[in-house]
Amino acid sequence: MPQIIKAINRTIEDALIDTDFGDVGLVPFDTKEVLKKEADGSVTSILRPSIKVQLEKGKSGKFNSCNKERNLTVRIYFFAKDRYKYKIDNLKMQDIIENAFLEDIKVTDTFYLPIVSEDGVESEVVDTVLQCSFDLYSLENIYNDSALEDMTELNLKLE
Repeated sequence: MPQIIKAINRTIEDALIDTDFGDVGLVPFDTKEVLKKEADGSVTSILRPSIKVQLEKGKSGKFNSCNKERNLTVRIYFFAKDRYKYKIDNLKMQDIIENAFLEDIKVTDTFYLPIVSEDGVESEVVDTVLQCSFDLYSLENIYNDSALEDMTELNLKLE
């Protein structure tokens, strides 16, 4: 899972290069690091601008004797710089995120995750925060042949 999150973050960071949001950083989805707190411990606001990525509901199971199937929902939150004038920034960021996830996500050179949402990337604004979500699907090899003995001799009888 950490590789998947890193791949998603890398995709977003690459998409932000040469845009109005090139200096916007990705923040871990940990409230201790995301929220500004006063000396008395009260929360004053969310760091703005910022982007957070969260893997939400997931489902995995055995596909067959050699493969594991996994479905994940990814949700990306964008907090515009100004919480009162957010519409234009949210529209620009929505376009960037939707374009960034048109293609499969490259996790490694040999492992790509396709986006399987029928509607692609879904976007909505909730309490001034842009939320983009999509589903990922993977089929991973779980077959372990390390405990098997090597074949030393094969006898075939051909007629």
